[in-house]
Amino acid sequence: MERAGWLSDGRRIALFLSMAEEIDTGPLMARARARGCRIHLPRVTDYRRNLMRFFASGTGLVRGQYGILEPVAGLPIKASQLDVVLMPLVGFDARGNRIGMGKGYYDRALAFRRGRPRLKLPLLVGLAFECQRAEALPVHAHDVSLDRLVTETATRRFR
Repeated sequence: MERAGWLSDGRRIALFLSMAEEIDTGPLMARARARGCRIHLPRVTDYRRNLMRFFASGTGLVRGQYGILEPVAGLPIKASQLDVVLMPLVGFDARGNRIGMGKGYYDRALAFRRGRPRLKLPLLVGLAFECQRAEALPVHAHDVSLDRLVTETATRRFR
């Protein structure tokens, strides 16, 4: 990652617990904790309306409906109160567009960032493998694009 202080003491970082086919976020989480970051994890709060919120880690984990580990309890934090949101994706393009698993959880949670490029927080960072790069992705009105993307070989800035 870059030297932008993403993992500085006291930062509120949203991070996902990776599945087997995703970049392993375990070392990143350990590094963030060692640097004094406050870690928040996504939890689906409404499967019917495809809504998720972020909760402080450390409350225990349970597998959600999709088999993803999620925090058991705690008070949610508003996404707008986070400093950095590190998110998974299925594909990305050179303009910072991302495609996820198709339910729009991150797009809904981060909708306040849509169409507001001057809004600097939270910094939206995708984590992916280079092989997930696409020439161009379709963009829909509800999509929230990335500020940065980190792969095993590069860090890209968008906007």
